[in-house]
Amino acid sequence: MQIPLNKFLLELDSLSPGFFMQIKNLYPLKFNLEVSPVSKLSITLDHGTETLYFSEHPNPAFSLQLNIFGALNALNNKKISTQSISGDVETALILFSALANIDIDLELLVYKYFGDIPALILRKAIPNKSQSSKNSVHENEANTILKSFRDISIRLDRLEHSLIN
Repeated sequence: MQIPLNKFLLELDSLSPGFFMQIKNLYPLKFNLEVSPVSKLSITLDHGTETLYFSEHPNPAFSLQLNIFGALNALNNKKISTQSISGDVETALILFSALANIDIDLELLVYKYFGDIPALILRKAIPNKSQSSKNSVHENEANTILKSFRDISIRLDRLEHSLIN
């Protein structure tokens, strides 16, 4: 089974201009992806043919092998260890650095092209940075209030001690 990626890559290029030119310099490119509980996948990037296959290429330029936690960590932190890449590591690093520099709403793209269930899984797997920044602002405010309460408590204790003596 195969899924064409042409529209998906054009959408990425429209959201992040210059992305397509970076990866077109690597064409033709065939590589395998293996996320441990999922079957092996392969991607072919060639002029006019960008396809995801649900089988592995016999002669890939490189292979990426991750477990599910490594894959989620790679999506969240945009970092992949070089030990998980076999084959042409330089080409893999160029491709993955181009992907890491894209500033897009990945959840929206997954919803648009793969449906609502994968988008919900992605939302639960990767925390939203805007929500986490709002939470950190609220935590900072709460810590500031708690610190002021501690300061007031210390001052009251000192005042009480001075009144007793």
